[in-house]
Amino acid sequence: MDALDKLIQLANLSGALDLRCLLSGPLELDHALAPVGEAVYHVVLDGACTVLRPGHAPLELAAGDIFVLPRGDAHVLSVEARNASAVRVEAQAEVEKRHNGAVIVKSNCSERDPVVDLLCGRFLYAPRALLVDVLPDVVHVSFSRTSAPYLDPLVQTMRREAEDAQLGAPSIVTALSTALFTMVLRAWLASQPSLAGVLGLLANRRLGASIIAMLERPAEPWTLEMLAREAAMSRATFMRAFSAHSDSSPLALLSHVRMQLASTMLTRTRKSIADVAADVGYQSEAAFSKRFKELYGVAPGRFRQANAIT
Repeated sequence: MDALDKLIQLANLSGALDLRCLLSGPLELDHALAPVGEAVYHVVLDGACTVLRPGHAPLELAAGDIFVLPRGDAHVLSVEARNASAVRVEAQAEVEKRHNGAVIVKSNCSERDPVVDLLCGRFLYAPRALLVDVLPDVVHVSFSRTSAPYLDPLVQTMRREAEDAQLGAPSIVTALSTALFTMVLRAWLASQPSLAGVLGLLANRRLGASIIAMLERPAEPWTLEMLAREAAMSRATFMRAFSAHSDSSPLALLSHVRMQLASTMLTRTRKSIADVAADVGYQSEAAFSKRFKELYGVAPGRFRQANAIT
């Protein structure tokens, strides 16, 4: 298992395809800030639209674009009229919703062709998921480019299932939406000329080995020397290489990794808090609880009550 795969698993990530949008303009759809633990995505199947975010330049989206807001920031989807005459006709059209057996279809087109055809959904993840914490505010890729040829078949299957609404379609689009996150992230990582932070560490084969070691063996009494050995480097070389990619220290990252693992155990197992603390490298339950509260804002027991998966 590679480090990225492990981080995705730790995030307890799941996807949901909520809407198929067939829209004509002029129209602006407001999207409020999503709840904590939700990312928002839009897939442009055909046509074009504009994403407006406060304090940012407008972003034009065209067919083949996938737009993800990892922290679910508030935004507006703006759809222009097809032509001047459409302004007079389409401005009066109301957006209607219907469930087609697979997803909710939202449209204001009536018998007209849509200006934009979208799939819209969410990615749900665990609180303070390390992977999401290190992503930028926007992840934008295109499945029409040859650099990510694997995205197009996935998106077209999602489109077909959302259209045909055959038996089992809701379960299929949910599973495909979950897979979409990993494929989008893979395509985005491949398009970046340089990466910083944890993503930069993961992209470096030798430094990534130390991250994998942290994830797989969190209970070990890790020191800088031990982590350097995992990366096949001297301590000094390891620190220089690590600092070139991240403003955080190796031991600070280790602490975050341990807390992420602990949060998963608290919500998905019945282990005592003392056992969870020991499993992630803390001999003192008090020290563990203090660090956990610093990161999550609540004590481990309260966190378990609020987030336990039954």
